[in-house]
Amino acid sequence: MSPYRTTTGLTSHAPQNESDLLPRWTRFAPLALVVLALAIDLPTPGAFSGDVFLILSSMIASCVYTLRAVVWVAVLNSVAGLVLLFAGHLSADGRHAVVDYVAMVVLAWASVPLCRLRLSLRRRLQGAERVAESAQRAVLPPVRAWWGNTWIAVRYEAASAAASVGGDLYAAEHTPYGVRLLIGDVRGKGLNSVPGVAALVGSFHEAAHHTPTLPELARHLDEAVARHTRETAAVSSGSDVSGEHFITAAIAQIPDDGAEVRLINRGHCPAFLVSENALQVWEPEHPGLPLGLGELDTGPWKDESRPFGPGNLLLLCTDGLLEARDAGGRFYTPDQDLRQVWRQGPPAVVEKLAQAVHTHTDGVLTDDLALVAVTRAEHAPPRGGEGTPAP
Repeated sequence: MSPYRTTTGLTSHAPQNESDLLPRWTRFAPLALVVLALAIDLPTPGAFSGDVFLILSSMIASCVYTLRAVVWVAVLNSVAGLVLLFAGHLSADGRHAVVDYVAMVVLAWASVPLCRLRLSLRRRLQGAERVAESAQRAVLPPVRAWWGNTWIAVRYEAASAAASVGGDLYAAEHTPYGVRLLIGDVRGKGLNSVPGVAALVGSFHEAAHHTPTLPELARHLDEAVARHTRETAAVSSGSDVSGEHFITAAIAQIPDDGAEVRLINRGHCPAFLVSENALQVWEPEHPGLPLGLGELDTGPWKDESRPFGPGNLLLLCTDGLLEARDAGGRFYTPDQDLRQVWRQGPPAVVEKLAQAVHTHTDGVLTDDLALVAVTRAEHAPPRGGEGTPAP
């Protein structure tokens, strides 16, 4: 992955080519079945028919070939069936052989409208997938990979195979106070969580530029989540269910001219700080309630700071990373993988950790996964893409 890309965020879920989704043998199966029908039928007694292989050939063709190719397979099967008819079936079975041949031809040509239906449904599905992906990218828009010498990379995977966006969220903004990062996890998962994701991310993009401190920003986001919850409850059932809906979140701030990172954690997973000296698990000294439950937390909301020099790396994650389990129920721990890859930059970090989670869980994600890695390079990336950013 190039370190000079301009944006980071959701990976593409664009529809794959149909040929990439099918086993390679399916491309040759229709023709192989025609050969098999001739090879078995011709040397055997006339009562034995290979028509079933010809019918199967046309049916498979309708599932894997283009319309023109399906027509040619139907023609080939009709001719092959005619050869078998006059080679032995007609003399051995008479009228029954003719009826079987006609039935085979009808079924062979029935593959043509089936193919047209399949291609039509495929085009509709591709259109729906493109619309869905555009809508999901509007909820979680791309993040700039570079702001000055601040280097960011995001990796996001929804547990649902039908969606690019689930219950996790991320956002980043360059503000008068520095680069501000948000990561969160809506209570619940799947598509039902997307409205909460949109409400919080939209509020963050606006409020991040106008609130001077992280506690004030967190308060603003808490009010936005609570308001969204009340409005959703009023529309859906008319009952107040604010105590049942919340979003865990962590907000980080990296000043443009400073050597520290500030963080406020509202019921979210710990962050990770990696440097030449150590890997630190950043557990909050002042853990707060999740966003949406602020009315229950009347005490002062506090953020914390840690040194963050050039080359240091901050990782924000959701519980899709820390609560990923293998077949034996053991949780994944990112420490070793982080130590191995952190010097290679944020894109390598998020890719490596995502791959490690898939390996640990045998490719089965039971929860959404969001990763945000950020570091401060010695210099901003060159405009021409020459050289390597200094860590």
